[in-house]
Amino acid sequence: MDDLAFLFKNFFTHKDFLPPAGELPGTMFTPLHFAFSAVLLVLIIFSALALSAKGEKKIRAVFTVIWITVTCLEVVKILWETYSGRTVNLELGGMLPLYPCSIFMYAMPLVIWGKGYVRYMGCGYVCTLGLLGGAVNFFYPANILNNYSCISFAGFHTFLYHGAIFFCALVMLKSGYHSYKRVTRAWELLLPAVPALAVSVVANAVNFSKINSDYMFFKLNSFFFAPIGAALPDALCVLIVYGLYLLIHALPYIPFYIVNRKRKRA
Repeated sequence: MDDLAFLFKNFFTHKDFLPPAGELPGTMFTPLHFAFSAVLLVLIIFSALALSAKGEKKIRAVFTVIWITVTCLEVVKILWETYSGRTVNLELGGMLPLYPCSIFMYAMPLVIWGKGYVRYMGCGYVCTLGLLGGAVNFFYPANILNNYSCISFAGFHTFLYHGAIFFCALVMLKSGYHSYKRVTRAWELLLPAVPALAVSVVANAVNFSKINSDYMFFKLNSFFFAPIGAALPDALCVLIVYGLYLLIHALPYIPFYIVNRKRKRA
């Protein structure tokens, strides 16, 4: 009880003023982390199933609330991270919303208000790269829980944000709001990548500026990619990452595209 009281009391405390992660309940792979994520996962799945049974109007309304919430919280997170530490510092090399999962905020308006291929592009991102990134960061939030408890503003934000991506993808696929099965033309395989390609222009403009960052991992300098990035020239890294993004977005659609093409020829 004392541990939980400490966590709630320090919910908005920056990592600069917290004890080491090993002394905090709810950090990576602790019992509290497992319990918290398990309960949240059950809520996400059952809520997604319930919403999937509703009409498109209801789904779009819920998606709108989710989009507004996560976008506002992203702004709050950046301001909180900037002003709540020992020094006031906007870390341009890491705090800008230019990561693969950040694209969710830019794709959701296409999902909610777009029609035809415009909506297809937004949903395509959410159900491919978004779903992959959301799932990875939900089940393995090491970048946050290595410093914070799941019961903290930073922990709450990462679970809410990536859980929202996971939730929206499940609703789209279960309700038929989006489907991998409708691709009949080769160029349609490229459409889900359009939101990521658009954001990549800004990401690489920042990456190759004086800021020298690795947004969207185009330099392969982050995490377990670092040895690859160190061994290859930047231009080749960028080409490899673009190829991977195109493949990730197209991969779930390819089997159905092949089947649809065979049926058309039959």
